[in-house]
Order: sequence, then structure tokens, then C-alpha cells
Amino acid sequence: MTAKHDMKKLVEEIYAVRDRGDVEGTLALIGDDCTFRMAGSTRLAPFSTELGGEAFREVITQLITVWDLSKIKTAGIYVDEDEHVVFAHREGEVRHIPSGASFHTEFVDQIHFSGGKPVKIVEFVDTLQVAETTQIIQLA
Repeated sequence: MTAKHDMKKLVEEIYAVRDRGDVEGTLALIGDDCTFRMAGSTRLAPFSTELGGEAFREVITQLITVWDLSKIKTAGIYVDEDEHVVFAHREGEVRHIPSGASFHTEFVDQIHFSGGKPVKIVEFVDTLQVAETTQIIQLA
């Protein structure tokens, strides 16, 4: 097995577990030293702030319990073996559980690896859609 194959396989496994809504299973696959940040305005904090440690665990738990991604599919995965980075393009219908709002979306995760485990996840999403759906901001 190559590092490229192992990184891709782990990312696919993380998505399968995450999409089932399994918080503890997802966290176990990612590991303790990972950080998360949603690329976007600081108005989306804490999601747009790079978080690690207990804050990482809390934000991942919140994302999994608030957003149903069971209808999201992975459209493609690109692995840069030299840089130890995976880019995953995902798309489909997402549901915001508290409001019941559903919409079609696409996003890209940039996942940095070290020692065979993710150490940094940056998610590129439609931040306006996230902000409006969660009522972080309201547009006229």
C-alpha cells in the first residue's frame, strides 16, 4: 500500500462514518491532534476559526449533530502524496437538522496528514448558505 492509497482510504472511511452521524467513530478516525477551520468570514466563528483540542471535538460534534450529510456523495478525491494533502470534492443534498431546511450544495475539504492521520482540515463551503441557514446572519 502507498501513502496515497492509505490517505484516500482513510478519508473515504471518515466520510462514511461521519455521514452516518457517528460522532465518536469520526473522532476516533481523525485523532486527537487535528484542527478544523471553515474558510470564511470571522462572522462565522467559531467555524471560521482554526480550532484544536477540546474545541475541535466540540465543533466536530456540533457539525455532525446539526448537519445531516447522509445524501452527500464524494464526487472526487485528489491526493498530493508529496505534500501529504487530500482534496475531496463532495456534493448533494444537505439538511440542517434544527430547522429542517434542505438544499443542494458542493464543498471541498482540504485535509493535511502527518503520521498517517489528519492534522488539519480546512473546509471550503458556501458560507453564505451556512450563515443564513443557521441564522448566524440574516439578509434582507
